[in-house]
Amino acid sequence: MEHPVLRFLEDHPFVRLVVPLMAGIVVADAGDGFCHIPYIYVLSALILVGAMMCIAHMIHSWDRRALFGTLSLLFFFTVGFACCSWHWRKVQIAWPSAPQVYEGRLTDGVTPKARSFLCPLRLTARWEGDTCRPLDTDILLYLPKDSAVAALKVGETVRFHGTVKSPTNFTPEFDYVRYLLHRHVTGTLYTRHWQVADTSSVGWKARALQEREKLLAYYRRTGVTGHEGAVLSALTLGYKNELSEEVRELYNVSGASHVLALSGLHIGILCTVLTFCLALFLPGGRCAHMRRLLVLPLVWGFVFMVGLPVSAIRAVVMFSLLMLGNSFTRVGFPLNTLALTAFGMLLYNPFYLFDVGFQMSFAAVASLLLLQPWFEGLLPRSRYAVVRYVWSLTTVSLAAQIGVIPLILFYFSRFSPYALVVNLWVVPLTFVIVCLSVPFLLLSLLPLPALQEGVGWLLSRLIALMNGGLAWCNRLPGADVGHFSFSLPEVVCLYATLFFLFYGLVHRKKQAVVWVLVCLCTGVFCRLFA
Repeated sequence: MEHPVLRFLEDHPFVRLVVPLMAGIVVADAGDGFCHIPYIYVLSALILVGAMMCIAHMIHSWDRRALFGTLSLLFFFTVGFACCSWHWRKVQIAWPSAPQVYEGRLTDGVTPKARSFLCPLRLTARWEGDTCRPLDTDILLYLPKDSAVAALKVGETVRFHGTVKSPTNFTPEFDYVRYLLHRHVTGTLYTRHWQVADTSSVGWKARALQEREKLLAYYRRTGVTGHEGAVLSALTLGYKNELSEEVRELYNVSGASHVLALSGLHIGILCTVLTFCLALFLPGGRCAHMRRLLVLPLVWGFVFMVGLPVSAIRAVVMFSLLMLGNSFTRVGFPLNTLALTAFGMLLYNPFYLFDVGFQMSFAAVASLLLLQPWFEGLLPRSRYAVVRYVWSLTTVSLAAQIGVIPLILFYFSRFSPYALVVNLWVVPLTFVIVCLSVPFLLLSLLPLPALQEGVGWLLSRLIALMNGGLAWCNRLPGADVGHFSFSLPEVVCLYATLFFLFYGLVHRKKQAVVWVLVCLCTGVFCRLFA
């Protein structure tokens, strides 16, 4: 009988491919891309391993399967290494020490800081006298606080004079330089000498962000402002610049910060709402494929309208693959689709792997797909719909929380014991808010100010209710368990322990479960009293 792990890997081929790809990215990033290694050597290794893999595949012998599998892993490890090395070369820029005239395009909205305005900029040119040298890199431009800077729009071209400097670390606890380089930000600059060179928008990203700015103005115009407006902007538009530290802390402490990131939860709700609406016009099972195919452009249009945030893109890519598979009657595995989504995104930008949102999103979804069916099967199916709904919501929240707890301990050194209860309150309320936001956004196309303000007031009251519930939970004793400091090896060991524990539970390996629990208790004891 075939081993369950081997059968799982055969059913999920992209899981086998994405793991060595991520390993190659991690190794290359650990050495800052090994920029001193000539890139031709990396390409030569890639070609050599690919040729050896083809030769092994041509030999139709059973004992060559291990060789082919090993070469496949090595090939995708080299692919990940090469992609990461290429991106590290793109962010290694030696800036001139003397002041220069630069030109760049605003890639996101202007963010107010304590003493200046932050303007994310894509540099397009550097002027040396009468000579214009093209550039293609991102920097953070800081401009003085005045009304002219606040009026800058996404897509406008700014010309300025100053000295761009490479990022520097402010504290030893946080590697700010690597944080910016992983986002392809290669320099910073504060200057008072600037002017608008061009007001025309360029590119899909700029147009998408301009559409988002219009919707943000619509929110303010209809009275959805303050903390409620900031939360609604984050929930529906992925815009978090208006969130105050008070609101961020409220959601972080309660364990509900995931609802502020426009990701799989919100895209799933949107797909459900759109499918229900289309079912009113295209009823019946024969139109099911047509409904799925119509939902895709609508969801992609929504993601474009909210500015193409990365978290929403990865969610809608996965939903698109699942819907296309169902439309063409292909029985697939959702976890394999998730791995395919991660594989494609990491090939496009290997630095996504080091994004906290990327890690937590995929960890939560993977844990959900692996653990939630098992959790739900622990209790017999109830004949009461309310009981089934509450139990299903509990298992979904529990599975997702288990997947992200190690990352929360590593990045934030805290966790909320009431997160499971909080999500039983927050997730249904988020569903109602997102559903109500769909007609609210559609009303922006109609000249009905009274109706717009009425729906906006209702949304504000719902968000105030959600914030009030979170504030009450945060006042409970022991709501914020902090002061943890987990290292990366400890997080890896924690994930390995959880994997072996649930593997033993699912496959009823009692001896394995006992040994895992003993090791877990020993580790906790050593961690607390070392």
